[in-house]
Amino acid sequence: MRICICLSRWVASFAERIAMRGPAPAMAVFFVFILFFGNLALEAGERQILIKVAQYPNAIEFNCPNGAAWELGGRKKWIKPSDKCKIEGTIVASALKRFHVIVADIPFRDAPKTDESVSAWKAAGWPVHTIVLGREFSGPGGRSFAADGRRTFVGVGIFGDFASAGELVASLSESGGSPFVHEEVVNLSQGRVTLKINGEVQAVGQELALEPTQLIHLYKVEFAAGYPWHGFEDRDYRGRLLVRWGAHDALDCVLQSDLDSVLAGIVPSEISAKADVGALQAQAVAARGEIMSSIGVNHAGEGFDTCSEQHCQVYGGETPYVASIALKIAPTRGMVLAHQSGSILDAVYASNCGGHGEANHLVWTTEPDPVLIGIWDTAAPLPLDLSEEEQAGRFIRNLAADCFCNDPSVEGGDKFRWNKTISAPDWKTVESKLGIGRIKRVTDLARGFSGRIYQMSFIGDQETKTVKKELTIRQLLGSLRSSCFIAAWKLDSAGYIVGADLSGAGFGHGVGMCQTGAQALAKRGWTFDRILAHYYPGSLLKKWY
Repeated sequence: MRICICLSRWVASFAERIAMRGPAPAMAVFFVFILFFGNLALEAGERQILIKVAQYPNAIEFNCPNGAAWELGGRKKWIKPSDKCKIEGTIVASALKRFHVIVADIPFRDAPKTDESVSAWKAAGWPVHTIVLGREFSGPGGRSFAADGRRTFVGVGIFGDFASAGELVASLSESGGSPFVHEEVVNLSQGRVTLKINGEVQAVGQELALEPTQLIHLYKVEFAAGYPWHGFEDRDYRGRLLVRWGAHDALDCVLQSDLDSVLAGIVPSEISAKADVGALQAQAVAARGEIMSSIGVNHAGEGFDTCSEQHCQVYGGETPYVASIALKIAPTRGMVLAHQSGSILDAVYASNCGGHGEANHLVWTTEPDPVLIGIWDTAAPLPLDLSEEEQAGRFIRNLAADCFCNDPSVEGGDKFRWNKTISAPDWKTVESKLGIGRIKRVTDLARGFSGRIYQMSFIGDQETKTVKKELTIRQLLGSLRSSCFIAAWKLDSAGYIVGADLSGAGFGHGVGMCQTGAQALAKRGWTFDRILAHYYPGSLLKKWY
C-alpha cells in the first residue's frame, strides 16, 4: 500500500510538470495514472464511496488549480490550471417520487418482528406493504460476507405528494404511533449539462465527469440549509466528481473517493480538529460505521451513498486539517462497531448529551437497539430517574453536575446547560404552526431516559394537538439545542400562554457517543476503544477491511 501511495504521488507531481507542455501529453499521463494506479489502489483494499458534496439550482462555477481531465457527451479533453470553468444545466423533466407512510423500521435479519408488524396492521384493516432498503457488505477482497445492513420498512399508505402522506402521519400520531414519511425516488430529474471553459461551449451531455490531478475548487457551495448557521463558501475536493441532475430538480455534485480519505474530512467537521487523538479516532470509527450502515437507506435511488450535510455527516472537503487528521485516524483503518450478531452498528452520535444519552427508539421510529440504550455520561450512574418530571428538572438545574461532557475546556462544553426565552412574537409563531388557536396549557409531557421530551400536548381554544419526536419539538419551539428542558410558561391576564423561559441540557438528540464527553475522556488519556466501549455498551470493535 505504501508503494502505491508513493508512486501515485510521484505520478501526480510528474503530471503537473507535463501539463506545462500542453493538454494532450498531460491528459495521456493522467489517464495512465487513473487506469493503472487507480486499480492498484482498489486491489490494495481501498473502499470507494459516492458522496454528494454540493447542489446547485442550475449553474456551477469551478476551477482545477492543477488541471483536470473531463468527459461529457462522448468528448474528452483537458482543463488547464488557468481555465475559468462553468457548468450550466437545463432541466427537461422533473424527478418522480412516491411518498410512503412508514410505521415500522426493522432490521432485515429480524423477519419474525417484521411478520408480527405486518400481521398486526393487516388485522387492523390497513393496506400493508414492505420496502427493503440497504445492502449486504463483503469482507476483505470482497470474497466473504461481512454484515447485513438491510432494513425493512413497513408501510400503510403510498401517496403522490408529501402533504397527503403527512396528513396520514399526523392522524396515526394522534392515535399513539410514531410513523414517518419515506420519500421514494422513482426517477431522477432529467436534463442537459453544458460545460463552458473561458466562456466557450465545450460539450453538452447528461453527466459530466471531472478527473482532477489534485483538487477541484467549487465556488459558493451551500451548506446547513434550514439551520441557523446556513451559508455559502468555496470548497476544495479531491477525487472524481460527477455532475448531473438529481432527485431535487437541481444539479448534484457527487464525489467518488476512498472512504478513509472522506473520513479525514468528516472527522474535523463533526468533532473539534483540536481534540485529543483518542476522541478523533473514536469519531472516525463511529463515522465509518454510520456511513456503511446507511448505504442504500438514507439516499436510496439518488445515485450516491451518503451526503455531506447534517442529514448524514458533515464533510467540508479538503480543509487545512485533513492531512494531519488522516495520519491520526490511520490506526483505525477499516474498523467499525458491530452488534453481537455481527451486523454493523449505525454508530450515531450527538454534540453534547447533557449528562445522559437517549435511547434510539425514543428519537426515531426504529426498533430498540441494546447498544443505543442511552447511558449516564458519568463515572458511575446517578440515583435519578430523568423520565420523571421533578427529577429531570432537578438535574437540568444542576449546573455543576459531575458529568464528562460538563467540561468547558473542550469544544461543546459550553452546551452542557443553556437558557432560552420564547418571546411573545416567537410564541405567536408557535401557535401559527400548530393551528389550534390560542394555547392555554402544555401538558402530557413524556420524557426519555435522558430527560429529553419526545411527546407533549398543546391545549388550544380550538382543539388539542400532540407533538411527537424530539427534533419536531425542538423545531416547533424555535430550533432548541435539545428537547431536554424545563419551561416557566408566561401567561396573560386571561390565562393564555404568551411566552416562556426555558432551561435546558445538552445539544442534539443525545443518541450514541457524546462528542463533548469523548473529547473530555480523551484528555484524561482514554484510548478510542475505551471511549467507544463506554458510549456503545455491548458493541464489538471489528476490523472490516
